[in-house]
Amino acid sequence: MKVHQLLGAAGPVDAVTQQGLAYRRLFREWGWDGQDYADVLAPDLDRRLFSSSGELDPDPDDVVLLHYSGYVPRLERLLERPNPTMLVSHNVTPSRYFWELEPSEAVRCALAPLQLADLARRVRLAAGVSEYNAADLRAAGARQVEVIPVLLDRQRLGPASDGLPDGPPTILFVGRLAPHKRQDLLIRAFAMYRRHRAPDARLVLVGVPVSPRFERALRQLAAQVAPSAVTIESGVSAERLAALYRSAHAFLCLSEHEGFCIPLLEAFHFGVPVIARSVAGVPEVVGDAALLLDDSDVAVVAELLHLAVTDRELREELSRRAQARLDVYAYDRTARKLQETMHKVAT
Repeated sequence: MKVHQLLGAAGPVDAVTQQGLAYRRLFREWGWDGQDYADVLAPDLDRRLFSSSGELDPDPDDVVLLHYSGYVPRLERLLERPNPTMLVSHNVTPSRYFWELEPSEAVRCALAPLQLADLARRVRLAAGVSEYNAADLRAAGARQVEVIPVLLDRQRLGPASDGLPDGPPTILFVGRLAPHKRQDLLIRAFAMYRRHRAPDARLVLVGVPVSPRFERALRQLAAQVAPSAVTIESGVSAERLAALYRSAHAFLCLSEHEGFCIPLLEAFHFGVPVIARSVAGVPEVVGDAALLLDDSDVAVVAELLHLAVTDRELREELSRRAQARLDVYAYDRTARKLQETMHKVAT
Protein backbone atom coordinates (compact mmCIF):
# COMPACT_ATOMS: atom_id res chain seq x y z
CA MET A 1 0.00 0.00 0.00
CA LYS A 2 1.13 3.56 -0.67
CA VAL A 3 -0.21 6.28 1.66
CA HIS A 4 0.36 10.01 1.21
CA GLN A 5 -0.37 12.30 4.17
CA LEU A 6 -1.49 15.90 3.81
CA LEU A 7 -1.44 18.46 6.65
CA GLY A 8 -2.63 22.04 6.69
CA ALA A 9 0.58 23.17 8.38
CA ALA A 10 3.68 21.41 9.69
CA GLY A 11 6.02 22.60 12.44
CA PRO A 12 8.66 21.05 14.70
CA VAL A 13 6.57 21.16 17.91
CA ASP A 14 3.06 21.05 16.45
CA ALA A 15 0.92 18.23 17.87
CA VAL A 16 -0.72 17.34 14.55
CA THR A 17 2.69 17.25 12.86
CA GLN A 18 3.93 14.86 15.54
CA GLN A 19 0.95 12.60 14.89
CA GLY A 20 1.69 12.64 11.17
CA LEU A 21 5.26 11.60 11.88
CA ALA A 22 4.03 8.86 14.23
CA TYR A 23 1.70 7.58 11.50
CA ARG A 24 4.59 7.55 9.02
CA ARG A 25 6.76 5.49 11.37
CA LEU A 26 4.00 2.90 11.53
CA PHE A 27 3.48 2.94 7.76
CA ARG A 28 7.18 2.21 7.25
CA GLU A 29 6.99 -0.56 9.83
CA TRP A 30 4.10 -2.10 7.88
CA GLY A 31 5.99 -1.81 4.59
CA TRP A 32 3.79 0.98 3.23
CA ASP A 33 5.34 3.60 0.97
CA GLY A 34 4.30 7.23 0.43
CA GLN A 35 5.23 10.85 1.08
CA ASP A 36 4.07 13.54 3.53
CA TYR A 37 2.97 17.03 2.48
CA ALA A 38 1.83 20.27 4.12
CA ASP A 39 0.23 23.44 2.82
CA VAL A 40 2.39 25.60 5.11
CA LEU A 41 5.88 24.57 6.22
CA ALA A 42 7.43 26.24 9.28
CA PRO A 43 10.84 27.82 8.54
CA ASP A 44 12.57 25.70 11.20
CA LEU A 45 11.03 22.40 10.05
CA ASP A 46 13.32 19.68 8.72
CA ARG A 47 12.47 19.78 5.00
CA ARG A 48 13.31 16.11 4.65
CA LEU A 49 10.10 15.31 6.54
CA PHE A 50 7.46 17.19 4.53
CA SER A 51 7.09 18.55 1.01
CA SER A 52 4.83 21.36 -0.19
CA SER A 53 1.23 20.33 -0.84
CA GLY A 54 1.59 21.63 -4.40
CA GLU A 55 3.87 18.69 -5.13
CA LEU A 56 1.23 16.10 -4.22
CA ASP A 57 0.56 14.02 -7.35
CA PRO A 58 -0.56 10.53 -6.31
CA ASP A 59 -1.16 7.57 -8.55
CA PRO A 60 -4.88 6.66 -8.79
CA ASP A 61 -4.63 3.74 -6.37
CA ASP A 62 -2.62 5.60 -3.70
CA VAL A 63 -4.41 6.40 -0.45
CA VAL A 64 -4.54 10.07 0.56
CA LEU A 65 -4.84 10.71 4.29
CA LEU A 66 -5.77 14.22 5.35
CA HIS A 67 -5.00 15.42 8.89
CA TYR A 68 -7.47 18.27 9.49
CA SER A 69 -7.17 20.96 12.15
CA GLY A 70 -8.10 24.17 10.33
CA TYR A 71 -9.05 25.75 7.00
CA VAL A 72 -6.71 25.16 4.07
CA PRO A 73 -7.27 27.10 0.80
CA ARG A 74 -7.84 25.02 -2.34
CA LEU A 75 -7.97 21.81 -0.32
CA GLU A 76 -11.11 20.58 -2.03
CA ARG A 77 -9.35 20.66 -5.40
CA LEU A 78 -6.54 18.49 -4.05
CA LEU A 79 -9.14 15.88 -3.13
CA GLU A 80 -10.96 15.89 -6.48
CA ARG A 81 -8.72 13.07 -7.65
CA PRO A 82 -10.19 9.54 -7.72
CA ASN A 83 -7.90 8.31 -4.93
CA PRO A 84 -9.33 6.54 -1.87
CA THR A 85 -9.24 9.23 0.80
CA MET A 86 -9.47 9.37 4.56
CA LEU A 87 -9.81 12.37 6.86
CA VAL A 88 -8.61 12.48 10.47
CA SER A 89 -10.12 15.36 12.44
CA HIS A 90 -7.81 16.66 15.16
CA ASN A 91 -10.30 19.30 16.35
CA VAL A 92 -10.97 22.88 15.32
CA THR A 93 -10.80 25.57 17.99
CA PRO A 94 -13.73 28.03 17.92
CA SER A 95 -12.74 31.28 16.21
CA ARG A 96 -14.01 33.48 19.05
CA TYR A 97 -10.83 32.86 20.99
CA PHE A 98 -8.57 34.48 18.37
CA TRP A 99 -10.28 37.51 16.85
CA GLU A 100 -8.69 40.01 19.24
CA LEU A 101 -5.20 38.54 19.40
CA GLU A 102 -4.58 36.80 16.08
CA PRO A 103 -7.21 37.66 13.41
CA SER A 104 -5.61 35.45 10.73
CA GLU A 105 -5.92 32.42 13.02
CA ALA A 106 -9.51 33.44 13.79
CA VAL A 107 -10.36 33.51 10.07
CA ARG A 108 -8.81 30.07 9.61
CA CYS A 109 -10.89 28.67 12.49
CA ALA A 110 -14.06 30.44 11.35
CA LEU A 111 -13.87 28.95 7.85
CA ALA A 112 -12.92 25.49 9.05
CA PRO A 113 -16.29 24.02 10.17
CA LEU A 114 -17.91 24.42 6.74
CA GLN A 115 -14.84 23.08 4.97
CA LEU A 116 -14.60 20.15 7.38
CA ALA A 117 -18.25 19.28 6.81
CA ASP A 118 -17.76 19.39 3.03
CA LEU A 119 -14.65 17.22 3.20
CA ALA A 120 -16.28 14.75 5.59
CA ARG A 121 -18.96 14.06 2.99
CA ARG A 122 -16.42 13.68 0.18
CA VAL A 123 -13.92 11.26 1.69
CA ARG A 124 -14.36 7.50 1.79
CA LEU A 125 -13.92 7.41 5.57
CA ALA A 126 -13.64 10.05 8.29
CA ALA A 127 -12.14 9.57 11.75
CA GLY A 128 -11.97 11.66 14.89
CA VAL A 129 -9.19 11.41 17.45
CA SER A 130 -11.97 11.31 20.04
CA GLU A 131 -15.66 10.50 20.12
CA TYR A 132 -16.14 14.20 20.79
CA ASN A 133 -14.66 14.99 17.36
CA ALA A 134 -16.27 12.00 15.66
CA ALA A 135 -19.72 13.31 16.64
CA ASP A 136 -19.11 16.44 14.55
CA LEU A 137 -18.20 14.30 11.54
CA ARG A 138 -21.39 12.26 11.88
CA ALA A 139 -23.44 15.44 12.19
CA ALA A 140 -21.80 16.71 9.00
CA GLY A 141 -23.03 13.66 7.10
CA ALA A 142 -19.84 11.63 6.73
CA ARG A 143 -20.53 8.25 5.13
CA GLN A 144 -18.43 6.23 7.58
CA VAL A 145 -16.92 7.47 10.84
CA GLU A 146 -14.38 5.83 13.14
CA VAL A 147 -12.52 6.91 16.27
CA ILE A 148 -8.72 6.62 16.09
CA PRO A 149 -7.21 8.04 19.27
CA VAL A 150 -3.97 9.96 19.34
CA LEU A 151 -0.95 7.67 19.20
CA LEU A 152 0.90 7.71 22.52
CA ASP A 153 4.29 5.98 22.31
CA ARG A 154 5.27 5.70 25.96
CA GLN A 155 8.68 4.30 25.08
CA ARG A 156 9.56 7.58 23.38
CA LEU A 157 8.53 9.52 26.50
CA GLY A 158 11.13 7.88 28.71
CA PRO A 159 10.84 6.45 32.23
CA ALA A 160 8.23 7.75 34.65
CA SER A 161 8.87 9.43 37.98
CA ASP A 162 9.85 7.34 40.98
CA GLY A 163 7.79 8.63 43.88
CA LEU A 164 7.03 12.21 44.88
CA PRO A 165 9.44 14.75 43.35
CA ASP A 166 11.85 16.66 45.55
CA GLY A 167 11.67 20.40 46.07
CA PRO A 168 8.79 22.83 46.48
CA PRO A 169 5.36 21.98 45.02
CA THR A 170 5.55 22.38 41.26
CA ILE A 171 2.40 22.72 39.16
CA LEU A 172 2.67 22.04 35.42
CA PHE A 173 0.60 22.69 32.33
CA VAL A 174 1.65 21.78 28.78
CA GLY A 175 -0.20 23.24 25.82
CA ARG A 176 -0.15 26.05 23.31
CA LEU A 177 -0.23 29.47 24.96
CA ALA A 178 -3.65 30.48 23.65
CA PRO A 179 -6.85 32.02 25.04
CA HIS A 180 -8.90 28.81 25.00
CA LYS A 181 -6.25 27.06 27.13
CA ARG A 182 -6.97 29.64 29.87
CA GLN A 183 -3.44 29.99 31.21
CA ASP A 184 -4.65 33.29 32.68
CA LEU A 185 -7.14 31.47 34.90
CA LEU A 186 -4.54 28.87 35.71
CA ILE A 187 -2.14 31.58 36.92
CA ARG A 188 -4.83 33.11 39.14
CA ALA A 189 -5.76 29.73 40.66
CA PHE A 190 -2.10 28.96 41.27
CA ALA A 191 -1.63 32.35 42.94
CA MET A 192 -4.42 31.56 45.41
CA TYR A 193 -2.96 28.11 46.09
CA ARG A 194 0.44 29.67 46.70
CA ARG A 195 -0.97 32.40 48.92
CA HIS A 196 -3.04 30.12 51.16
CA ARG A 197 -1.43 26.69 50.98
CA ALA A 198 2.13 26.64 49.58
CA PRO A 199 4.09 29.92 49.64
CA ASP A 200 7.09 28.28 47.94
CA ALA A 201 5.08 26.66 45.11
CA ARG A 202 6.13 27.04 41.48
CA LEU A 203 4.11 27.06 38.27
CA VAL A 204 5.57 25.99 34.92
CA LEU A 205 3.72 26.66 31.66
CA VAL A 206 5.07 24.97 28.53
CA GLY A 207 3.85 25.97 25.08
CA VAL A 208 4.36 28.06 21.98
CA PRO A 209 2.44 31.37 22.20
CA VAL A 210 -0.29 32.16 19.71
CA SER A 211 1.12 35.70 19.60
CA PRO A 212 3.82 37.76 21.38
CA ARG A 213 1.06 39.96 22.75
CA PHE A 214 -0.65 37.06 24.49
CA GLU A 215 2.61 35.85 26.00
CA ARG A 216 3.36 39.35 27.33
CA ALA A 217 -0.09 39.51 28.91
CA LEU A 218 0.46 36.18 30.68
CA ARG A 219 3.88 37.25 31.95
CA GLN A 220 2.47 40.55 33.22
CA LEU A 221 -0.35 38.76 35.03
CA ALA A 222 2.09 36.32 36.60
CA ALA A 223 4.30 39.17 37.80
CA GLN A 224 1.30 40.84 39.42
CA VAL A 225 -0.30 37.89 41.24
CA ALA A 226 2.60 35.43 41.71
CA PRO A 227 5.87 37.35 41.32
CA SER A 228 8.93 35.23 40.52
CA ALA A 229 6.91 32.01 40.87
CA VAL A 230 5.80 31.38 37.25
CA THR A 231 8.03 30.10 34.46
CA ILE A 232 7.01 30.02 30.80
CA GLU A 233 8.97 27.83 28.39
CA SER A 234 8.47 27.41 24.63
CA GLY A 235 9.90 25.02 22.09
CA VAL A 236 11.40 22.64 24.66
CA SER A 237 13.15 19.42 23.66
CA ALA A 238 11.66 16.01 24.40
CA GLU A 239 14.29 15.50 27.08
CA ARG A 240 13.49 18.82 28.74
CA LEU A 241 9.75 18.15 28.63
CA ALA A 242 10.24 14.76 30.28
CA ALA A 243 12.32 16.39 33.02
CA LEU A 244 9.55 18.94 33.65
CA TYR A 245 6.95 16.18 33.99
CA ARG A 246 9.19 14.27 36.42
CA SER A 247 9.63 17.37 38.60
CA ALA A 248 5.89 18.18 38.72
CA HIS A 249 3.69 17.47 41.74
CA ALA A 250 0.44 18.09 39.85
CA PHE A 251 -0.78 18.78 36.30
CA LEU A 252 -3.48 21.45 36.06
CA CYS A 253 -5.60 21.92 32.93
CA LEU A 254 -8.30 24.60 32.92
CA SER A 255 -8.82 24.69 29.15
CA GLU A 256 -12.25 25.61 27.84
CA HIS A 257 -11.88 23.60 24.63
CA GLU A 258 -9.90 20.41 23.97
CA GLY A 259 -10.52 17.81 21.30
CA PHE A 260 -8.19 15.32 22.98
CA CYS A 261 -5.26 16.91 24.92
CA ILE A 262 -2.44 14.38 24.82
CA PRO A 263 -0.53 16.07 27.71
CA LEU A 264 -3.17 14.58 30.01
CA LEU A 265 -1.97 11.10 29.05
CA GLU A 266 1.65 12.20 29.25
CA ALA A 267 1.03 13.32 32.83
CA PHE A 268 -0.50 9.91 33.57
CA HIS A 269 2.59 8.23 32.15
CA PHE A 270 4.93 10.25 34.36
CA GLY A 271 2.84 9.60 37.46
CA VAL A 272 1.65 13.19 37.85
CA PRO A 273 -1.87 13.60 39.31
CA VAL A 274 -4.19 15.52 37.00
CA ILE A 275 -6.76 18.20 37.78
CA ALA A 276 -8.78 19.25 34.76
CA ARG A 277 -11.93 21.06 33.75
CA SER A 278 -14.62 18.68 32.51
CA VAL A 279 -15.15 20.14 29.03
CA ALA A 280 -15.21 18.92 25.42
CA GLY A 281 -13.03 15.83 24.96
CA VAL A 282 -11.29 15.97 28.35
CA PRO A 283 -13.61 13.67 30.39
CA GLU A 284 -13.56 11.13 27.56
CA VAL A 285 -9.76 10.99 27.68
CA VAL A 286 -9.17 10.94 31.44
CA GLY A 287 -12.12 8.78 32.48
CA ASP A 288 -12.04 8.35 36.26
CA ALA A 289 -8.28 8.93 36.54
CA ALA A 290 -8.32 12.69 37.17
CA LEU A 291 -9.93 15.21 39.49
CA LEU A 292 -12.52 16.85 37.24
CA LEU A 293 -13.96 20.33 37.75
CA ASP A 294 -17.40 21.43 36.63
CA ASP A 295 -16.54 25.11 37.10
CA SER A 296 -13.51 27.38 37.24
CA ASP A 297 -13.73 28.69 40.81
CA VAL A 298 -10.10 29.45 41.65
CA ALA A 299 -10.69 28.70 45.35
CA VAL A 300 -11.88 25.19 44.48
CA VAL A 301 -8.92 24.71 42.14
CA ALA A 302 -6.51 25.82 44.87
CA GLU A 303 -7.92 23.29 47.33
CA LEU A 304 -7.77 20.48 44.79
CA LEU A 305 -4.14 21.35 44.10
CA HIS A 306 -3.43 21.11 47.82
CA LEU A 307 -5.09 17.68 47.99
CA ALA A 308 -3.31 16.39 44.91
CA VAL A 309 0.07 17.44 46.30
CA THR A 310 -0.34 16.39 49.93
CA ASP A 311 -2.82 13.48 50.11
CA ARG A 312 -0.73 10.32 49.62
CA GLU A 313 -3.70 7.95 49.39
CA LEU A 314 -5.35 10.15 46.77
CA ARG A 315 -2.16 10.28 44.70
CA GLU A 316 -1.80 6.50 44.85
CA GLU A 317 -5.41 5.93 43.81
CA LEU A 318 -5.13 8.40 40.94
CA SER A 319 -1.91 6.71 39.84
CA ARG A 320 -3.60 3.31 39.83
CA ARG A 321 -6.50 4.61 37.77
CA ALA A 322 -4.12 6.46 35.43
CA GLN A 323 -2.31 3.25 34.56
CA ALA A 324 -5.62 1.60 33.73
CA ARG A 325 -6.53 4.59 31.58
CA LEU A 326 -3.23 4.39 29.73
CA ASP A 327 -4.08 0.79 28.83
CA VAL A 328 -7.14 2.11 26.97
CA TYR A 329 -4.82 4.26 24.84
CA ALA A 330 -2.04 1.66 24.52
CA TYR A 331 0.14 2.27 21.47
CA ASP A 332 -0.31 -1.19 19.96
CA ARG A 333 -4.07 -0.99 20.40
CA THR A 334 -4.32 2.34 18.61
CA ALA A 335 -1.90 1.16 15.91
CA ARG A 336 -4.10 -1.84 15.18
CA LYS A 337 -7.14 0.42 14.92
CA LEU A 338 -5.30 2.67 12.48
CA GLN A 339 -4.16 -0.27 10.36
CA GLU A 340 -7.63 -1.80 10.23
CA THR A 341 -9.17 1.53 9.27
CA MET A 342 -6.61 2.18 6.54
CA HIS A 343 -7.39 -1.21 4.99
CA LYS A 344 -11.09 -0.24 4.94
CA VAL A 345 -10.18 2.93 3.04
CA ALA A 346 -7.92 1.14 0.55
CA THR A 347 -10.48 -1.54 -0.28
